[in-house]
Amino acid sequence: MAFQQGLSGLSSSSQALDVISHNVANANTTGFKASQTVFADVYSATLGADPYKQVGSGSRVAAIRQNFSQGSITETGNSLDMAINGDGFFMVKRPVLGDNQMYYTRAGEFQLDKDGYVTTATGYQLLGYPGTAGAGDAVPIKVPYDTGTPRETSTVSMTFNLDANQPVITTVPPDPAKPETYNFSTTVVTYDSLGIAHNLNLYFVRTSNTAPSQWDVYWSLSGDTTSDPAAGGTLQGPLTMQFDASGAMTTPAPGTVPTFSLPGISLASGATIGGPVGASDGTIDINFTATQFALASSVNTISQDGVPAGELAGVSVTKEGQIQARYTNGNVVTVGTVAIASFRNPNGLVSMGDNLWISSLESGPGVAGTPGAGTRGFISGGSVEASNVDLTAELVNMIVQQRAYQANAQSIKTQDQILQTVINLR
Repeated sequence: MAFQQGLSGLSSSSQALDVISHNVANANTTGFKASQTVFADVYSATLGADPYKQVGSGSRVAAIRQNFSQGSITETGNSLDMAINGDGFFMVKRPVLGDNQMYYTRAGEFQLDKDGYVTTATGYQLLGYPGTAGAGDAVPIKVPYDTGTPRETSTVSMTFNLDANQPVITTVPPDPAKPETYNFSTTVVTYDSLGIAHNLNLYFVRTSNTAPSQWDVYWSLSGDTTSDPAAGGTLQGPLTMQFDASGAMTTPAPGTVPTFSLPGISLASGATIGGPVGASDGTIDINFTATQFALASSVNTISQDGVPAGELAGVSVTKEGQIQARYTNGNVVTVGTVAIASFRNPNGLVSMGDNLWISSLESGPGVAGTPGAGTRGFISGGSVEASNVDLTAELVNMIVQQRAYQANAQSIKTQDQILQTVINLR
């Protein structure tokens, strides 16, 4: 019996040393969770045995349990790296058609592959929800490499002052080539539906200096065959602006948005305007906030809502798991939201290597959701979760198991010596 007891102890200590060695080997593995050996004693049941005289048969390893406590979060500088600060697992799949096996991981070292999918270092695709919806089936997240979509200018807002000392000009309409035919001019860069830049040129002409003081505004859009003199058009307008004796604008009424009835951007040939034919027609709302004081005419603020086409400049991740693509034209697009799976019994997960687990009957199915929902943790972008291995504790455990192994070997040696003594009896 003592041989069997000693052998079981040697086997248990050996497996414990294997677990400790595995932990130590993965002390620097991102998202790794340390394992612990759970021992159980062994008794042989015999009918009619005296329960007060039972002698155990040794020990066995009842389970190898993983420790899913939080590892420290370390910044990496890679914007696509992610760490889950709390419970849950990233959901990943192999990019193989027909492979529906779901894998789970805490290792958030992600990157973009050649097709724009967010993948692990070993090529597994990260799953999430399109946009910010957070609903439906989790699918591979893809960051489009194509250019950021341009947006046609529909509104221009300006705040400016018109010099109250300016003289009245009777020559109308003004001639852009002759500055003496207008009192003030300014230019706003706008964009058509193709993302091509066009200068919206505004010409201000004072037509009356008696109350209410009156100014007329004319405009042209570069490349527009209707309004751009360089493209064969003529200045459009006027839009009449009126100011009271205190210099406040009364017409158009404050808070209204007058519309320049532009006929759209009817482009001439590409050689003439520096761009292709084909942009759609549109209108531009002009929101003026103006004063007429005895100061030099000047524009204080100016803005417009159009953007040119843009290229992918970078990707970032919010704490809610939203993956945002930033383009050179200033557009920020949420391309997807990371899915986080939670389990009632994480210890039931089956390790598959490569920092991956799969679910089992013991763990139950993974329940997907967005970061921060329920017990799921939030995302730390540009960071990864380090291994939760405590090297100091593992080295102490290694010494303990080494001593246990030596003690079990000594029990076998002692039993051998006893048997040898019995055999030598004559």
